[in-house]
Order: sequence, then C-alpha cells, then structure tokens
Amino acid sequence: MNQPLTDGQVDFFRDNGYLVLRDVLDPGLMAQTRDAWWNAAPKNLIRNDPNSWVGAFPDSRFTWKYRDRSSEPWMIELLYGNPELQAVAKQLLGPELVTPERIRGIYCVFPDTDKAPRPARFHVDAHAFHLGVVGYVDDVPPDGGGFTVWSGSHKHFYHLFKTAYTFNPLNGKEEMWDTDAWRTVLQIDPVHTYGSAGDVVLWHHRMGHGAGHNRSGQVRQAVLYDFCRADLEAVQDEPPPDDMWRDWPGVNGG
Repeated sequence: MNQPLTDGQVDFFRDNGYLVLRDVLDPGLMAQTRDAWWNAAPKNLIRNDPNSWVGAFPDSRFTWKYRDRSSEPWMIELLYGNPELQAVAKQLLGPELVTPERIRGIYCVFPDTDKAPRPARFHVDAHAFHLGVVGYVDDVPPDGGGFTVWSGSHKHFYHLFKTAYTFNPLNGKEEMWDTDAWRTVLQIDPVHTYGSAGDVVLWHHRMGHGAGHNRSGQVRQAVLYDFCRADLEAVQDEPPPDDMWRDWPGVNGG
C-alpha cells in the first residue's frame, strides 16, 4: 500500500494532533468550489468588491457554513476522492473507510480588519469521526482566519470522555471546562495555520480547534471532511482504550 507520509510526519501528527500538507487538492475542483460558494453568497457580497466582504455579518457572526451542495459528487471528490488524501487516510487508519454521502461543507471566515484581535477560542467536536481534514480552496495568509489548533490538546482531552468517539464527558459538559486538562490546554499557544490554495490540515478528532480571526483582506474559504473507519459505528460508544491509537494502525503509540 502506498504510504505518502514519512515516519517523521506520522510522529508529528501523533505528538501534536495535526499535520499540514501542501499542494494536495485538484485545481479544477477548487475553482468549481469557489464558484459554487460565490454563486450562493448573499447578494451584498460582491466577488470583485473586497470592500463588500468586510463586516459582512454582525459582530457575533463572522463565519458562514455553506452546506447546500455538500452531497454533490464533485464536492465529495475534492477531499474524500483525492488520491493523496485517500492514501494518507488508509496509511493512518487502515484500508476500510466509510464511503460518505456528503462532506461537511464550505466553511468561510470573513475579514474583520478594523477590529482589535479577538482572543482565540477552542472547542472539541461533538460528532464521531477519526481524521478531520480542512482543505483550503483559496489562499489563506497569516492572520487570515485559518484553521486554528491547540497543539497536543488531543492527548489532554482524550480521557475526559466516557466513550471513544461520541461526545460523553465523564462528569458532564459544564464540568469538563473545570478540569486540569482543560486548564492545561488554555495555557497552550494556538497554532494559526495558513497556506496556499490546495493545502490541507489533518487533525485528530479530540483536538481542540477553532476558526481564527480573519484580519486579512480576503474571505477564508475551506472545505471540511471527516474520514472514518468502517467500524466506527460499532466501537464509537465503547470506553476509550488506554492506547488512544488502537484504531490507528499506521500510528505507533510512542
């Protein structure tokens, strides 16, 4: 089986919970994705008028998640069907993967250049999956609202749950925020990823993450998908194994 990741890359993913890969996505599918998003955007957003992008939504809402076309074959092909990402997912998770009916969608973060920087905030996703992928379909500069991760947080959050993949905190959601693990993650400096169209970010399902504050002059456009092993539904409600990499045959627990 093709193994596109080096031992060093696998170790980095294991230790940090994320990994950036460059120049992965198909240019034609990315262009189709950008066109689809702009065609569906609210009328006050004008593709060739950057002034219309700033402050496009109220202060409390600077992201827009467009999901209407998430089940179209070309959208699924962009991430799930990408040969390199398929090989990466099978290297990490094994050969049997869930074939999706849809992806998450196109997630956009609008520019907010006239505001003071916002403090970075994280969360842990509530749905069950294994390997998250964020694919940039347009360039994302530094401070451009890139996918933000708290490096190593997956190891702190993993044992805060009763179940291996579903969202069942040991002592309830509110109490989860008052744990040593949570306070430890609060002390981690967030990593704001950025890059060129075609770059992707891989991340572990228990990773603390969030959308960065976009202080650039452009809309951040990314497509998200979650790779899952075929046995996910059978094991998702089991207690988390002591070895958090049990279901990742391509990762040495270290």
